[in-house]
Amino acid sequence: MASDYYIATFETNKRPSRWSWEICRHSKRMGVRITADGFRSRMAAEYAGARALADFLNLLVKEERRDRSRPRPKSGNQKA
Repeated sequence: MASDYYIATFETNKRPSRWSWEICRHSKRMGVRITADGFRSRMAAEYAGARALADFLNLLVKEERRDRSRPRPKSGNQKA
């Protein structure tokens, strides 16, 4: 799972020159964009992006564990 996600850094068109990062996924596009900009160097953007990716992956693992622990609804005809 973790290897499916990565950080892309890129220089923005803003002047003075600024850098941005974005969390991306190899297997398919994400439904949302997770990004930040305004960094003065590529190294600063990569560092901040790596920290954001680590936080994102930790939260993703917690959410998946929580979803696995929830009881599944029974199939069939049930009245509300």
